[in-house]
Amino acid sequence: MSTFDPATIRQAVAEFTPRRPQKFHELLPAKGVITELRQKRASYRAIAELLTKHCLPTSKTAIAGFCHEVIGERVRPYRRPGRKRTVAATVPDGDAAAPVEPKPVLPTRSRGPRIAQVRMLNQETK
Repeated sequence: MSTFDPATIRQAVAEFTPRRPQKFHELLPAKGVITELRQKRASYRAIAELLTKHCLPTSKTAIAGFCHEVIGERVRPYRRPGRKRTVAATVPDGDAAAPVEPKPVLPTRSRGPRIAQVRMLNQETK
């Protein structure tokens, strides 16, 4: 039985490199096919289903990541829908000196569920 030698262990640690698989290494052989399908406006889901049928199981998320990172497609940012804006009162063109009546201001409701106020219901029934 051999004895423990710290020098050989240190050398092994210095030479150690973890075996990390290359990202998208399964999809690299199909790069040309994926590029051609994307040029024909195929969706990620359609490409994933086609490759899965032909012995290359993958997901639409993997196809999307491959297209963004390897092929170089741009990623469209998520856009939130804009808030509705109210139109301000304007002065009519013909009567520049005429006063504009302000619209009545309605009380703003708080967000959340509308809960009945029991005090008001009891007063109405008396």
